[in-house]
Amino acid sequence: MEGSGRTDGPRRGRPAKDAAIIRAARAVFGRDGYARTTTDAIAREAGVSTRTLYKHFGSKERLFSVVLAESATRVADAFAEYVERGLREASGPEERLVAVGRALVAHRVDFPDHFALVQMIDVEGPHFPRELLREWQEAGPLRVRGEVVRRLEELASEGLLRIADPERAALHFTALATFEVSIRSAGGPLTGEQITDMVTAGVRAFLDGYRRTDG
Repeated sequence: MEGSGRTDGPRRGRPAKDAAIIRAARAVFGRDGYARTTTDAIAREAGVSTRTLYKHFGSKERLFSVVLAESATRVADAFAEYVERGLREASGPEERLVAVGRALVAHRVDFPDHFALVQMIDVEGPHFPRELLREWQEAGPLRVRGEVVRRLEELASEGLLRIADPERAALHFTALATFEVSIRSAGGPLTGEQITDMVTAGVRAFLDGYRRTDG
């Protein structure tokens, strides 16, 4: 029964119940993993019957796909908003890149349920259909990377950075701006000042390699 049913998204006219099921599924999938999660467990968490869950989403796989895409979209939207907000008070390449780096850290910290799903995909990913993973990438990670690319290209167009490969530069920037925070946060919560200091150190390392010096 779990592999059958409708293949489109949730039906219209029942947004509150759909939202409750999606919230419950995000929590249960993130906690138990895809393979161990049952539709009965999700239904209990959402306060609905299993029959209602199938009526709305058709199958566990389809529900997971909807949850993942919805969650990734929400996180990518938040990231773009964080960047925009941070750049309002930033000037110069270092401050602007620190704003982008802090947004990368913040969106990971603020959506723990989503990144629990991402960790689960890292472990169970080979078992998921490629189409599902592609939809997730397009809804979230590729949008976030695209926003980083856009901000780097803005600085390059102003003659402040030299970038031959924007996609590679975005990967380098993300790694340098976030890696220390991700390692040190394993030892306990970090203060805002500590995060800014770590992101700034990463940004300076990035600028050492990418700052334009021929003008």
